[in-house]
Order: sequence, then C-alpha cells, then structure tokens
Amino acid sequence: MVFKVKARVLLELGAELISSDGIALYELIKNAIDANSESVDVRVQIALTPSGYRLLDQELSAKDAESPTAEYVDKNISRCFEPSTSETLKDEFRRQLIGKKPSVARENLKRFFRQHTYIEIEDWGCGMSKSDLEDYYLTVGTPNRLHQRLKDGRRILGEKGIGRLSTMRLGNYLEVITAPVKTTHWQHLTIDWSELGDFDMDIGSFAVKPEVGTKKDSGSSGTLIRVRDLRADWSIDRLMALSEAELAKLQDPFDERMDRLDLALSFNGDSVRSAEELDREWLKTWHGYFDVSFSYVLSEESGSKEPVLTGIAKFRVPGADPTKFSDEIDEREIHAGAEALFSLQSDPAYPAAKDGEPGASSRFDGIDTLGPFTARGYWFNRQRSQRELGEQYASFRRWLRQWAGGLLMYRDGFRVYPYAAPDDDWLELDHKALKARSFKLNRSQFVGYVRIGSKENPYLRDQTNRQGLCDAPEKRALVEALRFAIWKELGTLVSKYEVKANSRSFGTLREIDKQVKEKSRNARTTLRELGRRIPKEQETIQRLQEYVEDIEAAWSKTKAALKRQEDQAEMYMHLAGVGMLLEFVVHELTRVTKVTLQDLKGAQQSTLPPGLRSLSKQLQTLEKRLRILDPVSTPGRQRKELADVGEIIRTLIDAHEQQFERHEITCTLTEKGGPLKGRLVAGQMYQIFENLISNSVYWLTHHKSVTSKRRNAKPFHARIDVIVDGKAATVSFVDNGSGIDVTDQEKIFDPFFSKKPAGRGIGLYIVKNLCNENAVGIELLPAEKGRIPGFVFKFE
Repeated sequence: MVFKVKARVLLELGAELISSDGIALYELIKNAIDANSESVDVRVQIALTPSGYRLLDQELSAKDAESPTAEYVDKNISRCFEPSTSETLKDEFRRQLIGKKPSVARENLKRFFRQHTYIEIEDWGCGMSKSDLEDYYLTVGTPNRLHQRLKDGRRILGEKGIGRLSTMRLGNYLEVITAPVKTTHWQHLTIDWSELGDFDMDIGSFAVKPEVGTKKDSGSSGTLIRVRDLRADWSIDRLMALSEAELAKLQDPFDERMDRLDLALSFNGDSVRSAEELDREWLKTWHGYFDVSFSYVLSEESGSKEPVLTGIAKFRVPGADPTKFSDEIDEREIHAGAEALFSLQSDPAYPAAKDGEPGASSRFDGIDTLGPFTARGYWFNRQRSQRELGEQYASFRRWLRQWAGGLLMYRDGFRVYPYAAPDDDWLELDHKALKARSFKLNRSQFVGYVRIGSKENPYLRDQTNRQGLCDAPEKRALVEALRFAIWKELGTLVSKYEVKANSRSFGTLREIDKQVKEKSRNARTTLRELGRRIPKEQETIQRLQEYVEDIEAAWSKTKAALKRQEDQAEMYMHLAGVGMLLEFVVHELTRVTKVTLQDLKGAQQSTLPPGLRSLSKQLQTLEKRLRILDPVSTPGRQRKELADVGEIIRTLIDAHEQQFERHEITCTLTEKGGPLKGRLVAGQMYQIFENLISNSVYWLTHHKSVTSKRRNAKPFHARIDVIVDGKAATVSFVDNGSGIDVTDQEKIFDPFFSKKPAGRGIGLYIVKNLCNENAVGIELLPAEKGRIPGFVFKFE
C-alpha cells in the first residue's frame, strides 16, 4: 500500500501555507538567486483590478443580468480600473463588453482580466530545460537544490522544493517561460491552479506538461514567471511599501562587502523607486551598542570545546550639554559560558533544575549543536536623539521607523523571515518580562542583526510556511544567548544611567502635560461640533466648556507649583499623580462628549430630548469626577486635616459608577467598626485610591479578555472589594483579577516598574510616597496560590 494524495494538498502547500504576498515574492526572487541570476525584474501590470473583476463577474452571472450598456461599462471603468490604465486598454474593454450577451461578456471579462492584469518575475539565470521542468520544477519536494548544496557546496536559499507553489498565493494562473543556454527554444509551461478547487481530484489527474515554445537567441538563458488571475489588489503605493519594508531588507544591509542583487521594480510600465539602502551614518549616533560572537573554545580544564559568547557592550553616557553627543563611553566586556547564558531562561517548558536533579542538563539542550553566529545591535534613546540631532531628527526618525524592530536574521547574507517584522517580537524585547530587566530596550529603538549560516548552523531550519525557524533546542539556545547580550549585558549599562536620568528629569511630567493639552484640545473641538449640531443647547455646551477650562486652570496651578518647588522631588511625585488624575478626567470628558455626539448623530430637532437625556446623564458622571478635582489639584489645600477615609473611597466609587457598568465590574465598599478618620491630606488620599481603582479596572478587563479566550472557560465576574475597618484602622483593597506575581513583590513599589505594555511605572511608587507622607502603612496581602490579591493600609 502507498499513500494516495489528493490534488488539494497543493493548495495547502501554496496559497494557504505562504502567509503573505511579500513572502511569496521573496520565494520567487530566491529561486532566481539560486539560479545564479545577478538581476531580477519584478513587474506589476494592473488594468482591471482583482476586486473589480470579481464584482463585475458576480453581477454578470446573476440570473437577471442584462447586456452591458455603455453607461454601465463606463461607470465600472471608473470604479474597477487602476487609475493609471491607458485609454487604449479602456477602449478595448468597452469593445469586449458593450452590447454583449451576459454569458459572452463574462467570458470576455475573464479573458481581459487574465491578459492585462498580472505580475512578472524575470531573471537571467541558468534557466530550465524540458527535463528540468518535468523532473524538478513539477516535483513537489524535490531534493535537487539540496543535492547541489551537498555536492558543490553552493549557497542555496531554497531547498525544500516547494517555492514554486508560492505563485498560488499571488494568483490562480501561472505561466513559465524558461530555457538554459545550450537549448534552441524556450520551454512554456502553464498551470491553472483554480482546477484544484475540485477537492475530490487525485493529484495524478491534475495534468500539466511543458511545451516547446519560440526560438531563442543563442547564448541566452533565464526564466520568466508570469502570474495571472491575481488574488489581491495592487497599487504603486503598495509596491513601494513592500519595497521599503521587505525587499530593502532582503539582503544583509549591514554587510558592505556583499554583492548586491540588481532588483528592479515597475508598476504599469513605470519604474518604482527602489527603497533606500541602509544609511550607516545614523548607526554612529547610537546610545547603546553590543557586538557578540558565539563559538566553541577548547577548555584547558576539561580538554573539550565549550560554548562561549564573547564581545562587548557599550553605553554613551549623557554629557553636561544635552544637545551634543557625549564622548564618554562606559563599556562591559562580554564573556559567558552556557551556565550564564541560560541564567535568564524564562521558557516555562524548560525550568531550571539544580545540579544532580533529573533534567538538570536539559535546559542546556541545543547549545553544543547550535553552531557559531555573530550579532550586533544599536540602541537609540529617541528623547536624547531629538535633543542631540536638532533639525536632523526628522530624517533620523524616518530612518529609525524603517530599520528599527529588533534583530533582523540573515542566513548566508539573505533574510530569514519574519524576524524583526512589525508584528514579530521573537526576542521578547517588548514583552512584559523585559520591564523587569531593562527599562527602555524596546524594538522601536533597536536596529541590528544576527548572522547564521547554512553550513555553520545546520539545525536552524526554516519552517515550511517561512514563518521563522523550526522550534528546536538550537533555536531556543540562540534566543537565550541573544537575550543575555541584550537584557543582561547591554541592559545593565542602560539601567545604570537611563533610569537614574529619568528619575531626575521627571520626563513623565512632560508626557502628562502633553496629554492634558492634547485631550483638552480634542474636547474643545468636539464641543464646537456639538454646538453646531444642537444650537439650542448653548447653555449646556457652555457648562461643558467651563469644565474644560477648569481642568486646564487646575493643571496650570500644579505646573506653577512645581516651578516653585522644583528642588523638592517629593512634590513632583504628588503633582505627577495629580496630572495622571487630570489626564484621566479630561479623557473621560472627551469620551462623554463623543458619546453624546454619537447619540445625536442623524437626529432631527424633534428627536433631541432622548439625546439630551443622555447628555444629562453623562454630565452627572462628569460632575462626580470633577467633585474630586478641587481637593486634589489646589496646592494650597495640600495640608493635613481631619478626613473620613470611608467617605473619600465612597466618593471615588460613585464617580466610577458608569465605568464599572461598562466593564461589568462589581465594586463593593464595606464599612465596619465605625468611621475611619485621621489627620490626613484628603487630596492625597483621593490620589492613592484613584490609582488603585484604575489599576484594578485595567487588570480585571485584561483578565476577563484572556480567560474568555480559553476553551471551556467559566464565566468571569469581575469584583473589587474595599473593606474599611474603623476599629482596626485598616483598609483592605482586593480584586479577583490575576493578582500580583510573588516574584514581583519586591519591585512593585519601585519607580518605572510596570507590567502594562505602555505603563509609566510610577503609579504605585506615588502611592507608596503619599502613604509615607501621611504616616499610613501599606503592605501586600498574603499570597494565594502564588498570586497576591491586593493591599492593606494601616492608619495611625
């Protein structure tokens, strides 16, 4: 017995396995490179767009379809044709459709679409003979390229034998015109992939055969791939974006000695500007840098070769003048063996085991068979770059946007996808674990590469879908080594200076100021639009405008107070907390007005009352928010007085009522043992518990989203429980979310420590400082199953 294969398997390997049009083009370009072509032309020709074709085909196939009129055809030319299509082709399209029977018009439509909308990839490599087409090109999984690499030692980019199936990703109809040097005629091969729609067809019934074509010039060779019946729409902007984001990074741009492939792009006959090569001058403006090599060194003790990562990490220390590059460089020499490289291991599938325990050596799997590699990274602090580069910063920012994203991977000089793509964080530089190690090493500020080789790293193989390397011990060892270089070595230098600098400069205050101004501006814009829609309600709108002005005035007071107290870091933390609260209030004001506008959209004057009732309800919520603002934002009232803690918390919970409703959160305040009163700064108490409520809402919402995606997940009912005990003089604050990991309990109150993807990391630091000022103790509650559910406050 042998396996029987259905023709649909080709669909699985082609259109449904290759993940993007960019990857499909890259596969075809790699085939040209493997054919020893020094240049490749990619030509995109679009007349009738694919989406336009499908729309017209559907209309002409309808039972009540009529013969297309001139008016109908002209209307569809304007909406279904690529704008740059010539008038000659448009006239031909008119002749093919106007006045024709629907069935004839439909056939002519299909013929026109296939003839004038296509993608071509042409090379001038070794080409293929008739026997090559039959024995290799039409053999899925052919080991031909693999044999060439093993026999001749050639650099081969594709050896799985399925690259030609990537044409299915681009379109349903394939033409191949090819020939080697010594033949006299071109060979023609056509494949209609749409026939694979018959899922019952055996692969042996899907017959294709090369045919002898036209005579060719003596000494010429090469291959032309033409893909018709395209699946997706193409435009010159899309082709240019693909060139910049993908094709510019096809070859290792950091290697100045590498011969460059001559890659020419065109759209409807017009050349498309090639993406700019990597401007290496910007690399010299780095603020952090590492350069490492992984190899095997003979150990004098064991007499065997031991894996070791060597290199250097550097950091440009900020100078006295923030507008100039500093010449002072702090650096660390890197020299780490397997034990050190795996010390940061975070993969739960490979937990660290103590010596002598079962599995103690399993975490080092792959390190001995990984093979040598090199890597280099350049890290840029964008805030420093903006100050140092001045007017040049705009150009630098465009460059960084194109080339940043983490470490690109290159094998034998050509890219391994999708590493460092916009949605790929293969080294977890943006992952929450990074925040516990190195504050600013995110992908958007990182440019760099890692170089591997097909001979040097034989176990680092591509997945069939070209979505990275196959999961293997060697891949995990590679990741651990690079994480060590970035997180441990470079991260230590960055943390040494950057966190201190941020603590002194209070950059967060500027961010809050920017947010308050921006959201206030947006609120005023929305209010003007509201006034235009309901001119009769100017009095209500005027009230809203006054609220915006009150918020801006309150924030101006806090900034003025900061200038008077700039030598007091503690005062800054208070004011930053105020700013965060004001930012939230302004955000809520913007949301309120937008919701009201949405209610009133399309409403006639006679239907306004329901909308105004909604406006009234929203204003009530806003008034509750603003009720908190006065004791918080006025510096002159930041003094201790007899305050009722329960009343403060009750006011806050009341102000969050609609937010709790939106997120389906039950918040319960329990008071026992009489009132809890003390000499406290009331505004600071508001800040403390506002911070905790906001954190709980965020994490409860996040926890609900995560748990809802689990199979057979039980319904999650989000809760916040606040218990005020007047007799014990304590407040317990608990929610039933994911809680605080016990491993983070020593860091939870540290500045700039955050588990939120875009968190500032100063909220709980502010809470801790405000508690200290009011002689209030704050502690974490005992852990339950490895997670800490909340906090307890102890009042004197």
